[in-house]
Amino acid sequence: MASPVERIEKHKLRRIRLMKVRASVKKMCDKCKVIKRRGIVRVICENKKHKQRQG
Repeated sequence: MASPVERIEKHKLRRIRLMKVRASVKKMCDKCKVIKRRGIVRVICENKKHKQRQG
């Protein structure tokens, strides 16, 4: 059985994989929006494959 720490680490990894991390973020479709949160440029979209973060 996995310890609570291992479960938390797996949960963090799942969340990280949902967003592409790129040096240059671009809109991929008309519904994509470029926003800046806490100094990080992000692209959010209805299509989850288009989620990006600059880093």
